[in-house]
Amino acid sequence: MSLRAHPLRSRRAPLALALLSALSLTAPQAFADALAEAGSAADAKTLDKVSVVGDRAAPSSTTRLPITLQETPQSTSVLGLERLQTESLFSINDVMRNITGVNVSFYDTQRPLYYARGFTITDFQVDGLPTYSGSTNQEYDTAFYDRVEVIRGANGLLSGAGIPSATVNLLRKRPGRDFDASFAISAGSWDFRRMEADVNAPLTRDGRFRSRVVAAYQDRDYYYDRYTEDKMSGMAVVEGDLTDSTTVTVGYQRQDNNPVGSTWGTVPFFNSDGSFAHLPRSTNMAPKWTRWQRETSTAFANLEQRFGETWLLKVNAAHTEGNVQNVRVYGSGYPDPVTGSGTYLLAGAGDAEDTRNGVDVFLSGKFPLFGKEHDVVVGGSWSDLESTTWTLTSVARWRYDIPNIHTWNGDIPELTASRTGASRIARTKQSGVYASTRLRLADPLSLIAGARLSRWETMTRSYNTAGAYTATSGQYKVTDEVTPYVGVVYDIVPDFSVYASYTEIFNPQNYKDKNENLLAPVEGSNLEAGIKSQWFDGRLTANAAIFEAKQDNYAVRDMSQPDGSLSDGTSAYVGVNGTKSRGWELDVNGEIRPGWTVNAGYTHVKVTRAATDLIYANLPEDFLQLNTTVQLPGSWDRLSIGGGFSWQSKVQAFNVPHPSGVGVTVNQPAYMLVNLNANYRISDNWLATLSVRNALDKTYWANLDYNNYGEPRFVSVSLRWKY
Repeated sequence: MSLRAHPLRSRRAPLALALLSALSLTAPQAFADALAEAGSAADAKTLDKVSVVGDRAAPSSTTRLPITLQETPQSTSVLGLERLQTESLFSINDVMRNITGVNVSFYDTQRPLYYARGFTITDFQVDGLPTYSGSTNQEYDTAFYDRVEVIRGANGLLSGAGIPSATVNLLRKRPGRDFDASFAISAGSWDFRRMEADVNAPLTRDGRFRSRVVAAYQDRDYYYDRYTEDKMSGMAVVEGDLTDSTTVTVGYQRQDNNPVGSTWGTVPFFNSDGSFAHLPRSTNMAPKWTRWQRETSTAFANLEQRFGETWLLKVNAAHTEGNVQNVRVYGSGYPDPVTGSGTYLLAGAGDAEDTRNGVDVFLSGKFPLFGKEHDVVVGGSWSDLESTTWTLTSVARWRYDIPNIHTWNGDIPELTASRTGASRIARTKQSGVYASTRLRLADPLSLIAGARLSRWETMTRSYNTAGAYTATSGQYKVTDEVTPYVGVVYDIVPDFSVYASYTEIFNPQNYKDKNENLLAPVEGSNLEAGIKSQWFDGRLTANAAIFEAKQDNYAVRDMSQPDGSLSDGTSAYVGVNGTKSRGWELDVNGEIRPGWTVNAGYTHVKVTRAATDLIYANLPEDFLQLNTTVQLPGSWDRLSIGGGFSWQSKVQAFNVPHPSGVGVTVNQPAYMLVNLNANYRISDNWLATLSVRNALDKTYWANLDYNNYGEPRFVSVSLRWKY
């Protein structure tokens, strides 16, 4: 079934389509002019080869335009390799805790949650290609990446379908022309052990062909009883300059996570008498045999073809295969404060794999018009995700009553589940074409505009134990979805600008109303205005923004209709407007003076959502992050010390289950977590690093609706050698 834009969007669709068409027509003519110029240049006398290093900006993660963060009319944070290493940020969880406006929570050990501007973050990309799915490993190891970019707000121009929260783009390390190598070992709390190796080697004497190999191994226990995990990560990349203007990159990466004793579910809030249980942070209601294995592998390729000095054709492709297998238990009940009895375990198991293919192609360049030079991008993207879920032998009747939660050691008979042969194969395809431009309307004023035309479809096919096809369900299609992007940037002075932008994104939903009509997609948008500034020759940036992020036509249960009232046995839904967040943020990053860096951010956000729109996370209205590092002067210049903290305002959870049978409200007061780090350069080749997270060992809840404790104090020491 084809579903087109509903009337609320149809009024602006012609304008966006016209914009998309105009941008598409502009690029070929400008590109032809560039080719003509290149041809004329070829007829001239050839000069001796000169290597030139320009200041051309990398393609933007919001528009693909070659613009800097200062020129981007949207809030963006970048965390680079040096900070990853000096602060011992080993995982994406560590990174996201240091991004302005991002809240980190989790359901359990293997399901982290990230939120920005009141909405969950699901748009994870690697080198600009979507990667997130149920089986593909979301727990990215930072060893692979040179930097992490986070674009807050809607990013529908490049992402297509999604949520107006944020886009996380991880940029892989690439080979360099000269030999380089580094090796690091780390050890820390809870038997944490880690090794990393990163070797860059030219394959030819001139570095025209080059390679890079990255590997990491990590083994750890955790503050939860019985939990342990080992993780292996590896990547190999080969890159070559086929001509002076053509570069090809191919690579392969793999990550394999093997956790045992994984948590699934919550830690009891209350005793059976209604008092707070105050169980220790080490409480794990999982036996020692539970597991939640994830593995993923990606083959990727990239082509960069330059035409003249200003035109670039870039093709980025990736093929990812992922697998997740788990046997897990969920703890429930209320412990008796004296005997410890009253809690019990229920079981679940899963076996799924998926395959994702993705391609992004774009052409960017500059063209003259009305005496000024402008930028334009025309591109398209395609992705195909196929997920297979195997039906396992049922564990629904399994139950175990914990004799005493205070003394239980998790040693019970192992539960197993096996494939029955039946399966479900879900396939989701998305494609789109996009165009964007930066028009310099005047010397200080630029207009950045773009549009995307998207197509999205999904369906699930079921197969019985003999492998024979039985039925198709969840078939749903969205066509001709137009997503506009518009922003203006005004340079008050060269390093001080103001901006405003409006961006959109859509999210398909497979729900029906009482008349059995499919609901139109959720409409996400982000309206933002701000100030961006650079200080000390660009070494320090200070930005401020106000924003409103919205989701309209969000599906909630139609309570005027009984449960299961539709012909297929499902319930009726109705689309509601008004799910939104409003707020402001401040962001300061960089070097205040030589040897003294500061990374700080403050976010205030107020979220309004329907009462039935449950997100199972508790988000503070105010959130402050501050990290600073100082290199000591004089004879102590080999030592740098740093520290910081994160503070959040109080949070509440409503209708929390209680032994009385009546839901209660649970409050968590405002709290602060303190972090410390120090780096000592032993020699030109050796660096020692000390990192302490939650240095004051604060006890807090990471989530109230899905109640789990936050991480206690974690101390790690690293020794890094660099060639």
